[in-house]
Amino acid sequence: MISPKILQVVFDELEVAFRDPNETISIGRIFFFAILIFGVALFGGILRFLQRRTIQGVARKTEFLLRADFFQHLQKLSASYYDNVRTGDLMTRATNDLNAIRMVLSNAIMSIADATVFFGLALIIMLHIDTSLTLIALLPYPVLGLIVRLLGKRLYLHYESIQEAFSSLNTKVQENLSGVRVVKAYTLEDSEIEHFQELNQDFVIRNYKQIRLRNFFFVLFRFFPGISVAVLLWMGGVHVIEEIITLGEFVAFNAYLLMLVRPMFMLGFIVDTFERGAASMDRINAILNEEPEIYDGDSVRWNMKEIKGEIIFKDLNFAYNGGPPVLKNINLKIPQGTTLAIVGSTGSGKSTLVNLIPRIRQAERGTIFIDGVDIQDIPLNTLRSNTGFVEQEPFLFSDYLRNNIAYGVDTPNDEEIRDAAHTSDLLSQINEFPDGFQTLLGERGMTISGGQRQRSALARAILIRPKILILDDAFANVDTQTEDVILSRLSEIMKERTTIIISHRISTVKSADYIIVLDDGSIVESGTHERLLALDGIYTGMYETQLLRDELEEL
Repeated sequence: MISPKILQVVFDELEVAFRDPNETISIGRIFFFAILIFGVALFGGILRFLQRRTIQGVARKTEFLLRADFFQHLQKLSASYYDNVRTGDLMTRATNDLNAIRMVLSNAIMSIADATVFFGLALIIMLHIDTSLTLIALLPYPVLGLIVRLLGKRLYLHYESIQEAFSSLNTKVQENLSGVRVVKAYTLEDSEIEHFQELNQDFVIRNYKQIRLRNFFFVLFRFFPGISVAVLLWMGGVHVIEEIITLGEFVAFNAYLLMLVRPMFMLGFIVDTFERGAASMDRINAILNEEPEIYDGDSVRWNMKEIKGEIIFKDLNFAYNGGPPVLKNINLKIPQGTTLAIVGSTGSGKSTLVNLIPRIRQAERGTIFIDGVDIQDIPLNTLRSNTGFVEQEPFLFSDYLRNNIAYGVDTPNDEEIRDAAHTSDLLSQINEFPDGFQTLLGERGMTISGGQRQRSALARAILIRPKILILDDAFANVDTQTEDVILSRLSEIMKERTTIIISHRISTVKSADYIIVLDDGSIVESGTHERLLALDGIYTGMYETQLLRDELEEL
């Protein structure tokens, strides 16, 4: 803001020297003014550097905190929330949308600060130099305000549409990479490429529409100030000729005019950045405003740090999102330290029943009790840290095998890890791996076999020493001989824990203390292996079918 005033003094002295031969200005004085302008520029550059470092540092810190809050909130949301959301969409929100918000907090904020300071000071000085010229300079602003009002909302809608299209594109890539084996198995590579191209084309088209609107927006923000500059150049020259202002004041006025026009140019960038950031912030808030369905309520017994393992189901009924009943009138008691086996046809409610125990799904209050306490009164951390869960299709992280087995243990002990791997009959195979426990697994553990993934998950569940061990078809991908070895080694561990085994193999469940048969969500048969065979019902049919299958395999 000082440089134009220095120019004013220089040009006024030059004008006087030009008009009056008796007046002179030395080269040394001009050099002094040049050095002065250089010093002002250097000082301004240092201030600008400090400003950018401060604002961008704050923006990066805010982005870091917001991304951390976003991820933390995702961890708190219930499992049911993820039934209807796309992973690619969440990834887009956690990356592109947060980056757009950071742009508002850094570049846009700096532009606002610059525009406010330059506009305010330049306006005051220009009014002091020539009020009428200054009022002319302000004429484009009402028009620009109307443009912002009319086009700002359209920019917001375009950016929202673009982010949605990018989410779809991201989801397609993520799903295709995760399911690449299925795509290749069905030779649908060309079909997937075509579908991707359609989504990609849609994304490009939406961007083209936004670019056209954005360019029109910026053209207007340059056109109107340009008219103002042209008019002021003409009228300012007239004022100099008529000696209303001096040549130095005219030069200074034009320098300040450029400072006044610059915020006009910047306003287009600011509005564009803010509308993009607003669309992204709304998408982030849409996730942050989601409330977890499963949480610790006011009645939680916070002093309850451990459980023993007795489980009682009392008049339990359950349905997914208001749909038809999946479980009907379940009444069952599982004493501490006993083994319960659950069998039944596909879709009979077996997995749903065990998912209710650690509150992965939420049952009605007063229907499930552990150690006589309603599970909704047990802290989630206590409930889940004391429950080991092995699914038919376990999830392994793209990490070292050792870390996958030790997942859930704060300070894993190598000997305990080896013991857990031995119990799951995986240790001998790990020893054959070139890198042993340091074998790096691919995404979802696809670099090892299905049976090895299941046994890795079993070792992981054993290592946390749970009071309740749930095996949901955990031996589906291992042969019966390996299964017998694992069950034999598990027998000692199972004596100390309440164990629930879901399986389609009678050989897996026949040694359980108690067996229930689920059919269409109801317990239709229950008892020991021998008692169920004596009933000559569903269980007997399953047993005979398995015997026949085994005989056919031996032929």
